[in-house]
Amino acid sequence: MLQADLVEGVMKHIHEGELVDLARALVRINSVWDPESGTSEKEVAEFVAKWARDEGFQVTVEEVLPARPNVIITWEGVDPSRTLMFEAHTDVVTPGDPSLWRYDPFGGDVVDGKLFGRGANDTKGNLAAMLIAMASIKRSGVKVQGRIIAGVLCDEEGMMAGVQDFIRRGHADGVTAAIICEPQDGMICHVQKGAIRARFIAKGRMSHGAMPLSGLNPMPLLGKVIGGLSQMELKAIEKVGKDPLLGWPSFTPTVFRAPSKGPAQLNVIPATAELLVDIRTVPAQSHEEIVRELRELASRCLRETEEEYRFLDTLLGIERERAVELRLEILTDRPCTHTPLDHPLVRALDWATKSVTGRDPVHGGVPGATDGTYLWALKGIPIVTTGAGKREVPHQVDEWVDLGQLLETAKIYALGALAYFSIPS
Repeated sequence: MLQADLVEGVMKHIHEGELVDLARALVRINSVWDPESGTSEKEVAEFVAKWARDEGFQVTVEEVLPARPNVIITWEGVDPSRTLMFEAHTDVVTPGDPSLWRYDPFGGDVVDGKLFGRGANDTKGNLAAMLIAMASIKRSGVKVQGRIIAGVLCDEEGMMAGVQDFIRRGHADGVTAAIICEPQDGMICHVQKGAIRARFIAKGRMSHGAMPLSGLNPMPLLGKVIGGLSQMELKAIEKVGKDPLLGWPSFTPTVFRAPSKGPAQLNVIPATAELLVDIRTVPAQSHEEIVRELRELASRCLRETEEEYRFLDTLLGIERERAVELRLEILTDRPCTHTPLDHPLVRALDWATKSVTGRDPVHGGVPGATDGTYLWALKGIPIVTTGAGKREVPHQVDEWVDLGQLLETAKIYALGALAYFSIPS
């Protein structure tokens, strides 16, 4: 697909030592979004921006939210009609209790060919591989038959404000394909689960815990919602089954807050409570139908709760205001993504994987959601997610990435980008 001298010219600029040093430097920067402790993506974004400027790239830094910038890195080729995007995020999740780690979560330790630390796997190792890949193409002097843009984005682990801002400012306009640099153990993932994230907010009436009849407890209402979500999940499993690449659909309650704001107290019935739900879908499901069923679930649970409170008050012979409320908010709604196996980007990464590793490529699906889902949903950009690191490792204690696989990934990114531009669209 690419001439041997071109491949060699790019590969000679990818050095393991430089890649490892860059990945370690990124891991050593605490980029957990934690306003109380004063950490954010700002420092790591500034580091990446300086590194890219020193390499001679065009660099733009844009503040998405206070102390939460995006970095956009561009290398202009000879044909701007095709633009390939690399995407990786700068934020990492909390390490939790550091005493549970064998190594400092932000130490960037290298032990037995593995880099340890929060973000080593998800996804600062792959961010480093992406940057080194772009640098190797630039250093080689090859005339790129297209334009390469890197989105180094904030807030992927949260509400994905970074990629939404990237799209809103027009940076995704003209992007013809995107490589999402996330830990997929070297698999070429051309499909991805959809995501619906919802919030149920229940409102009752605050009272003393010893005198519950003087208030109206909103929590039993959300308990019914949790039970209803379990039934929705079972129904979906029975109806659509297990997707061969993406696995099972899921309806997962993840956060229960009571009260929804302020500190909880053992002897106080809260006035409000909220439930956050993370729903992951497969292509056989209809998001429109799921949202409709969520609204029906909310109405049914509210009706049943009102009836139970009415029965209780009649049984006890009391009269009280029973104005319990339940509101549903859909926070995000992103469909499943699917890039055909014969798409030029998939074919390019297939070839690059075989060329670098000597192994046939393995195709798969992403069980979670990435920034790529917004690129697909809002701009129709074909995406493929691939990168170093075992998929079960993110967000765990002693997070790590294999450095040999990371080096292979940097080479695959570089050759895959060049191969993409060589395949007719």
